[in-house]
Amino acid sequence: MACKTVLADHADYRITLHVASAQPSQRIVITFGGQPSGLADDGFGTPFCLEHGWDTIYVAQRHGTQFQGLSIQDFQTVVRPVCAGRDVVTYGSSLGAYAALYYGGAVDARMIAAAPMLPAWRPLKLRAYEDLPVTHGDIKDGPLSRHDPVVIYDPHIRNDTHLIRELVAPAYPNLRPVEVPYAGHTVLVTLSQARLLKPLVLGIIEHDAIIPFDPPGEGTAIYHGELGRSLIRTDRKAARAELEKSLAIAPSKRFFGMLVNLLIRSGDHEAAQQLICKAENSGDKRLGLVPSVRQTAINAGLRVG
Repeated sequence: MACKTVLADHADYRITLHVASAQPSQRIVITFGGQPSGLADDGFGTPFCLEHGWDTIYVAQRHGTQFQGLSIQDFQTVVRPVCAGRDVVTYGSSLGAYAALYYGGAVDARMIAAAPMLPAWRPLKLRAYEDLPVTHGDIKDGPLSRHDPVVIYDPHIRNDTHLIRELVAPAYPNLRPVEVPYAGHTVLVTLSQARLLKPLVLGIIEHDAIIPFDPPGEGTAIYHGELGRSLIRTDRKAARAELEKSLAIAPSKRFFGMLVNLLIRSGDHEAAQQLICKAENSGDKRLGLVPSVRQTAINAGLRVG
């Protein structure tokens, strides 16, 4: 029966060991919380690891700190004794993927990083995070693993590709890319919906092999939505068609907002109003407007309930 031990409990982070069985497993997987997460004993990947009999360490950040309160030295001091002599894998998504890469070298881990992202990374110039102090140096300047990381991402997400090219690749020029076009930043969700995630991750963790697979494409909501998003700047008509296809397959607040915003920017206020009214009449909360798009609609003179 699984049991847990808190290895470190700090104001900015918590590191918790979960043991799958009475005997330590030969493999240990270290997972990291994502951007919306907070201080917790378990999270991303914990149940998955225990289900497969692997001991696992969950590294949590204080909400909003983006792991900047956890130094490589402190991470290494806490986890290295537990990892000694084992096959170590670090695994995360988005902010957690960045952490998997940043800290992975400290324990010579094999690394799985899905759409790695550090929102406060200064070259991204994201205003929402410009006041967050960045204490981490570049990945290339820290301890590096002997293993080239597997990086899973959508090559059409501009910020993701920028960070991979400028922050990850200088440290690991031979990184192993797994491109999933039009899967979005939440690429693991897309793969999971297509029932591809589990075999892909198992293949990497258990055999250090990337299985061949056909990425989700035509006929999936995320594909058409992300394709529509990518076309907004160059072909608004095609973008509208793709977003409409996406919403016909599955409701999505994100793609609904994109479509409403696109219609307003294109001057088709009548179509935007019809879309808003139809969504309100449906009562589907997945077709609600986020505050920014709601304000855009109001500024355009549209009726919003």
